[in-house]
Amino acid sequence: MLVKYAKPIEKYYLERMLVVAKISMDISNCNNIVNGHLSVEKGKLNVKYGMNGTGKSTIATALELLSKQKPLTSLKTFGAGESDEPTVTVNESLGTVLVFNEDFVNTLVFQESSLIENAFNVFIKTPDYDVRRASLDSRLRTLKVDIGNDERILQLRTDLQEFAGKLELTSARTGLKSSNNLKSIIKKDNMFNIPAPLQMYSPFISDDAISINWIDWKTKGGEQFDTKDICPFCSDKLKLTYVEEKQVFISTFKKADSQNLKNMLDLFIRFEKYLDTVKYEELISCIKKDIDETTIKTLLTAFMMEFDHLKTQIDRIAQFDSNVFRDIDIRDLDKLLDSLKIQKIIMNFFSSPLMSKTIDFVNSQIELLGVGATELKTDMGKLRSLMQTTIRNCQNDMNLFLNCDGIQYEVIINIDNDGKTVAILQYRRDDATFAIDKIRNHLSWGERNAFALVLFMFYALSQTPDLIVLDDPISSFDSNKKYAIIHRLFAKVKNGVTKSFYKKTVLMLTHDFEPIIDFVVVGKLPPEYVSTTFIKNSKGNFVERDINANTDIRSVIQELLLHIHDDSLNMVHRVAFLRKYYEHHGIEDNLDIYDVLSSLIHGRSTATCKDQTPLALCVLENGTKEIKKYFTEFNYDQFIQDYFNEEKLVDYYFSETNAYLKVQLFRSLMEMVPMPEIETEDTLIKFINESYHIQNDYAYYLDVIEFDMVPSYIMDAIDSYMIAKYRSATLFTI
Repeated sequence: MLVKYAKPIEKYYLERMLVVAKISMDISNCNNIVNGHLSVEKGKLNVKYGMNGTGKSTIATALELLSKQKPLTSLKTFGAGESDEPTVTVNESLGTVLVFNEDFVNTLVFQESSLIENAFNVFIKTPDYDVRRASLDSRLRTLKVDIGNDERILQLRTDLQEFAGKLELTSARTGLKSSNNLKSIIKKDNMFNIPAPLQMYSPFISDDAISINWIDWKTKGGEQFDTKDICPFCSDKLKLTYVEEKQVFISTFKKADSQNLKNMLDLFIRFEKYLDTVKYEELISCIKKDIDETTIKTLLTAFMMEFDHLKTQIDRIAQFDSNVFRDIDIRDLDKLLDSLKIQKIIMNFFSSPLMSKTIDFVNSQIELLGVGATELKTDMGKLRSLMQTTIRNCQNDMNLFLNCDGIQYEVIINIDNDGKTVAILQYRRDDATFAIDKIRNHLSWGERNAFALVLFMFYALSQTPDLIVLDDPISSFDSNKKYAIIHRLFAKVKNGVTKSFYKKTVLMLTHDFEPIIDFVVVGKLPPEYVSTTFIKNSKGNFVERDINANTDIRSVIQELLLHIHDDSLNMVHRVAFLRKYYEHHGIEDNLDIYDVLSSLIHGRSTATCKDQTPLALCVLENGTKEIKKYFTEFNYDQFIQDYFNEEKLVDYYFSETNAYLKVQLFRSLMEMVPMPEIETEDTLIKFINESYHIQNDYAYYLDVIEFDMVPSYIMDAIDSYMIAKYRSATLFTI
């Protein structure tokens, strides 16, 4: 069974892959496209060649709107009915579609002194960079001092946090800020140094369990209930010394002060296990003994210096695992780790055996990261080297393009210590360069758009879009710029070329045939990475037709010879193609035959020169002899009678169905019959004349008979004129 179904299954999946490999689009009621279909092959440059007015920009805009999930209302055809809403249907969901157009040029490039927004992502953020950066970030996230589960550290952090803010150093770190806690400690008389008149209360004041509440109770009783000259507590008559005792009590004991002092004592007692024994006693003495203010402040300042260092270091270490470093930090990672260590040498207060072991443990954990830090620094150095190489390649790449395109500027990409990247433009003159501000004002139109195309390429590739659309990107440039731009946009990524559209899904909509010549005929791209079609819009019906490089594209000389020898063509056309053939070979070298053919095409009863003087007999004979190499039956007078006269040309016109050949017939008719209405239509006349001469011929071209390249409006205008002028003179209808 497996053997039996092997080929059908393989065929099924192959067909399935071919379907998925194409983006198919149906469009209706969008501007001048009433209905149409378009397909784009993935991983290829898709060149859609068609005349102006075909609907190329409409397609580009429709795809962009569709990808952004925006309404298509702006594309609604003028005069369309309410039910004729613009619609675009695609065979799969389109993610990002990027279009090179004026919006890109006006919003993302040439902003003041910067070439493009977010230059880092555009030029530096390559897939290789992403992989290395992700690896570094992953390792940095696991880089931490392993102290989180150590009970000693957890308890130390809690104790330090409890004391934080109770005493504070000044900004200059030369003393202590004034605070209620400091004032309570400095005060001479307090609950630990009871004044003589109040010694009888020492059992209450010295009792930690009740002292604060008792002081509060006595203070309130004295303030509110001793007004009747009897004791508010025992109702005995007040002693003569009561008033003095009361004043001493009020000035010595306040609940807040006593509470602050008790709290500070409790905190110092909590620190006992971390502190040197002698230093601990000195701190306790500051509270419990009568010591002068200067000594207290000096001792507490020294204590707070150590406290701040210890707390800062412990906090930094604990938070180290959540710190995400910038590139500049990683380069100094070993210095950063060293700065996390607790400086044991400065610890005079926090130097108990327990504290000494704790510091040694913390510092040893930091030292364990040294090897990992060295490896990270090495890898970061490689990443920065990659960035510099990428920057250098991008600069060289673009500057080579600018140089080849004759644009006297050069690109400089700078990255600062914070990782901010900016691309600037400098003017190059001789060996000097000049910084450019307000770039848009300095570049010519051609320079701006040529350079913008290359910048768009870098930008588009940084966005990894599903589809890249180029709407007539090079048609307005001269040949040199066209070549430079096309070559750069689709160059193979090698030899310093960092990025290109090669093997990307690109839709190029163009009325310029040169891309097809370059990519298909010349073969700048392998055949498997380029697809070409001819697009046509006839009265709103948009269609495309595949272009076969082997059968549909020929050199102009080959095509002319083919049509000259084609017996199925009317002799009027074969003569026109023959004259064009000799135009390509040089009129001056073939003047005899050219003059004879021109006289024939102009319907002159006798062959004449351009100035209407009769051709010399030898010229006529030489020209006729040369023509007979192609048309053995040629006779000038007979050809005038059978083909090149008004009646015959009108008949031929109305029986012809090919648009190009109809234009050719009409052009011959114009040479014989005055047509003042048509002759004032400059655009129409220009197109008709160019179909008869070689000014717009490329070296290679599509078969003009097989591919309908005559714009509908041209054909409509000629048809309308012919029907109006000759309707009663012929039985033919269109």
